[in-house]
Amino acid sequence: MDEKELLKLIEKMADRSSYTSSEDSPSWNAYRKAREITDTSVIPSLNNLLEKSKDREIRDGIYFILGKIGENTGDERVVEILLKWLEKETDKYTLSSVLERISEQKIVKECSTILKFIKDERWLVRQNAIRALKVCKSSIAEEALIKIISETTDEYDLTYANSVLFEIGTYKAIPHLLNLLEHPKGDVKCSALSALNEIGDASLLPTFLEALQDRSGAVKGYAMLGINRHGNETAIKPVIERIKNMLKRKRNVVSDDIILALGFLIRFEEGNEEIHKLFDWIKTKKWDFLFESEKKWITANITKFQLEPYSTNGAG
Repeated sequence: MDEKELLKLIEKMADRSSYTSSEDSPSWNAYRKAREITDTSVIPSLNNLLEKSKDREIRDGIYFILGKIGENTGDERVVEILLKWLEKETDKYTLSSVLERISEQKIVKECSTILKFIKDERWLVRQNAIRALKVCKSSIAEEALIKIISETTDEYDLTYANSVLFEIGTYKAIPHLLNLLEHPKGDVKCSALSALNEIGDASLLPTFLEALQDRSGAVKGYAMLGINRHGNETAIKPVIERIKNMLKRKRNVVSDDIILALGFLIRFEEGNEEIHKLFDWIKTKKWDFLFESEKKWITANITKFQLEPYSTNGAG
């Protein structure tokens, strides 16, 4: 593909008047073709087009193709070009686009250019810069993220920073993530718990058990993920209580919480009377309170429920 062909493809991508989700849309098809490009020989031509073009949508298309080539091939020249132009762009939408493309790469060895934008006043730029740090697997990037979650009051910055720490964080971040479990926003607490689950170990079990008492159902769900991964016999009673509370009444929102909790309990069911009593209670009293997906999982995974079929009223 020569430079003229590249520009023609980019112009189709930029034609918003023709963009729909339909496969018949020229713009949609242009984006699909761009996502599949693996020809690294076009990288110099794309850089040359950036030198010549001033149109924002054309530049966004060039960055999109560059990002996909880097994502598809791992060619390090893509990162070099994106970082070079990151320092030259001024438009917030274009900066955001470049940062998003950087976040799609396999690794960025030098992240100082990205770090310049993590305190940008423009939230779109700032938050995409935070997200781009996930490909900067270095202590400098982690330290910057720790500073963000220790100092910022923006709930979205906190959530994005937590999600990146999930990917690149180490034990160093744990005390700062623990502080966020007192945050009033559920999304912040959920993202902190998710990062703690990934970074931490069984020593954090008391933290997950405490979070299981949170008023937010979403926070309880993330706490259960931590208990399922790091829990031991001391978590059996709290998990049983959680299941009983969830099945007090019929629920309207489908989730994996019951399955996750039961999956934890069956690891300890042998000889445990409390767990067997819970299974009997579900079988005889609460079968109708389960969603179909939960019934299927239970009958497939819990021996007690495999002995005989169950009617919809829970009778064995």
